[in-house]
Amino acid sequence: MNLSAASSEKIANLLKTSGVLTADRFTKIATQCGANKEKIVDELLKKKFVSEQDIVKVVAKAYNLKTIDLKIGSIKPDGLSALPVDFIRKEKIVPIGVEANQLKLAIADPAKLIQLAKIKNFAKKNVNFSVTTFTNLEKVLADKVWDAQKAKAKNGKGVPGATKPKKPINLAPMNVVEVVDKIFQDSLAGGTSDIHIEQFKDGFAQVRFREDGIMKVHEELSSRVKTNYIAVVTRLKIMAGCDISENRLPQDGAITVKDRSNNNVDCDVRFNVVPTKFGERVCMRLLRGTNIMALDQIGIPDRELKVFIKSIEAPQGMVLVTGPTGSGKTTTLYAALAHLNKPEKNILTAEDPVEYTLPGIGQIQANEGIGLSFANILKAFLRQDPEVILVGEIRDKSTVDIAIKAAITGHLLLSTLHTNDAIQTIVRMTNMGVPAFMIAGALNTIVAQRLARKICQKCKVEDTSITPEQLKEIGFNVTEVESLKIYKGAGCEACKNTGYKGRQGIYEVLESNTEFANGIIANLRAPELLEIARKNGFRTMDQIARDHMRNGIITYAEFVRNITLAET
Repeated sequence: MNLSAASSEKIANLLKTSGVLTADRFTKIATQCGANKEKIVDELLKKKFVSEQDIVKVVAKAYNLKTIDLKIGSIKPDGLSALPVDFIRKEKIVPIGVEANQLKLAIADPAKLIQLAKIKNFAKKNVNFSVTTFTNLEKVLADKVWDAQKAKAKNGKGVPGATKPKKPINLAPMNVVEVVDKIFQDSLAGGTSDIHIEQFKDGFAQVRFREDGIMKVHEELSSRVKTNYIAVVTRLKIMAGCDISENRLPQDGAITVKDRSNNNVDCDVRFNVVPTKFGERVCMRLLRGTNIMALDQIGIPDRELKVFIKSIEAPQGMVLVTGPTGSGKTTTLYAALAHLNKPEKNILTAEDPVEYTLPGIGQIQANEGIGLSFANILKAFLRQDPEVILVGEIRDKSTVDIAIKAAITGHLLLSTLHTNDAIQTIVRMTNMGVPAFMIAGALNTIVAQRLARKICQKCKVEDTSITPEQLKEIGFNVTEVESLKIYKGAGCEACKNTGYKGRQGIYEVLESNTEFANGIIANLRAPELLEIARKNGFRTMDQIARDHMRNGIITYAEFVRNITLAET
């Protein structure tokens, strides 16, 4: 039946997992076939371990397809003319007919589902697959009706009762490898952080890159992916080590690609695919090794940077980095690890996923599915004699309890939380059930941060549209507003006419001291804790962001988009 090795093995596995085929019989045939995996299904049928009807049933169930008993007489004229004969016979896909603008097709090999996007693009119709037996399909394909259809198409006569045949086109598979490679290389060259690939109603597909924190449609790639959507997603799933036959559940994976725009250095890609109503949706995070920056390069102001360095060089205590998804928390933590990474220090990390590899540091990938949670890894770490421990994220009570235990027993503990600002981090930990005296005893420093788009310095101009009232609303005083100049980017080739180029971190660094710790123990409210912190020199994110506006680094719009004003 000329199955590929992958198809034959996949069908056999479906038979086994469904219980139709015993594990012993599967192993026996697989061993017998050895490297010739394409023979597995043939041998199963020869030995009558399974029947063709068994195969039809498990394939139909696995891929949510209807079954069909195909007869040449049931093929309608519009089915005869729907696809080129050479394609029909080569791919073993039989067009049955068109109903309600839906082309109905019959297959026996589920691997043919990968042709869906190409067929939809050619036929300009939605596509519906049914599954039949290999014998049934071969019998129909052997009928002379296909030769007659081919001859009539050549003579320009068409098929009686059918619409005029479409002009033949080449339905040979597009070089999907090149499409996927272009997706990666264009994104890497453009400084993209995330790639999104998705399909919508009527086969509309879209590729978007997140650049400087903003999603942008890549028109050329969207057009190329549209006609090869399933094949592109399948290629990516193979590269990521995912199950290509599973399209009903989310899957995670990892890919490594060469960045040709940067001397072919490796770039790790975090891959995720989820099922949607109109097809699987892909999101990929690009994790460039060159993204590991020195602490003095990530944008923390000098005053706050001294506090942060002091806290991570302390022999013990907890340092937390907070902010929403995409605010640069991982960049800050890895900069801290790179600063601390010396032979005399034993540094261990628990991450999900491990985003960057740092030589000399023990990094463990969390896996909740097998019980390898952050809490369990932390327990093991305490028996590994570390000086520094990084936990990717504090998500629950058990993790925070062990993290605080580590911080007060001679370890430096670095981690992240999702909170709006530094003060709210203490409120969040209290709400998680951590006693106030333990928070006070463990806490060194909290860094809260955002990432704002920077004004393109090549097309920077004064923004005369911003009124004094708007500036007062975001905290500038009356005297300052009179002489303050606010800037924006006019748009140029360097910034792709966006007015923005690069991103600026906006950080607030809250250092705990005796007075602040006593305030935590006394269960003071957030505004009262903020007042103590300010007396000790703490500057909030909105204060730091206003400095960046004064210096012409960020726009008014970026301030509003990123900053929630602290309580006064």
